[in-house]
Amino acid sequence: MASIGANRHAPTCPHCGTGSTLPEWSESVDENEITYIWRCTGCGNEFETKDRAHAQAPTITELVHEFLPNLVVA
Repeated sequence: MASIGANRHAPTCPHCGTGSTLPEWSESVDENEITYIWRCTGCGNEFETKDRAHAQAPTITELVHEFLPNLVVA
């Protein structure tokens, strides 16, 4: 099975090599893994990839510090 990895871009079809694939389905297997089902727009081939889930989403405070540092009064 291929993996889309951290870049989150659609993979190329393993059958024909077409870069135009459409996500058909995604499902969290567990808290650390997501399975994706893809369909190639070129040949219709369906295939599966797995990806590691990202760490917990940042908090509002973390986002403010990252994107609006000049507005934060410490």
